[in-house]
Amino acid sequence: MCYDYSAMRNDIRKLTEKFNGVESFSIGKSLMDKDILCIKIGEGERKLFLSGAYHGLEYLTSAFLMRFAERYIKNIDEPRMKKLYQKVTLYIVPMVNPDGVDIAVNGLDITNPYHRRLISMVGIHSFNNVWQANARGVDINHNYDAKWNMVVENPAPSKYGGEYAESEPETQAVANFVREQSFDMLLAFHSQGEEIYYDFDGMTGKKSEEIAEKLAEESGYKVCRPTGTAAFGGCKDWFIKEFGREGFTVEIGRGKNPLPMKMLDDVYEENERLVLRAMAEL
Repeated sequence: MCYDYSAMRNDIRKLTEKFNGVESFSIGKSLMDKDILCIKIGEGERKLFLSGAYHGLEYLTSAFLMRFAERYIKNIDEPRMKKLYQKVTLYIVPMVNPDGVDIAVNGLDITNPYHRRLISMVGIHSFNNVWQANARGVDINHNYDAKWNMVVENPAPSKYGGEYAESEPETQAVANFVREQSFDMLLAFHSQGEEIYYDFDGMTGKKSEEIAEKLAEESGYKVCRPTGTAAFGGCKDWFIKEFGREGFTVEIGRGKNPLPMKMLDDVYEENERLVLRAMAEL
């Protein structure tokens, strides 16, 4: 069992129908014309941006964010939750790269115009269990304007940064939305490694290291400085560079991507505590 765009969209519909305190809307379109959906919960002045599935194989992050949204609003009458609801507004984009997730999970039908195009660009015929990029072979988490450069030179299942920073509609949608909302903090969820990254090129928000340590206490994850290709071009990197505020990459779970959906129960509680602590820090 996997978690694709259709499953997420259905869960968002059910969530907004069931709970009055939840809104949903699109922040843009993917290459394959899917809505990049956002959930809004809360009425506070402080704004926290949560996002996941920048990579096609990392759909467990989407499933986590959807479960978190549901449980949070379901328990909103609890004193702690109500206080957070009143102080912090959550904006959650569970699936930044819906095309990539669907390609990784469902493959591409031969009648899909992107099928032959990707085969000719990338040189592979089976996309399951390898596809991290979007429908143009661009790795969305290497496409942000944060020491952007080419990790690999051509479209690929992963690590191709695109022709230029923010070349992709998925990247543009998130970057423009973040600029518009001017978030106080950002958490970008990836898998795997049970790690928390808090800096970019030596830059951090004023309280980034302190907050990262608190998030680590809640989750049991390790605070790390990213190295190698993980150290540039990502959404968290761009957020820190652009705004000088607290931005974190959270690598949930441990194993080989794609992490199985059955792992959601194992990683849920630790990451719920992490998100609630981030909200409390705001």
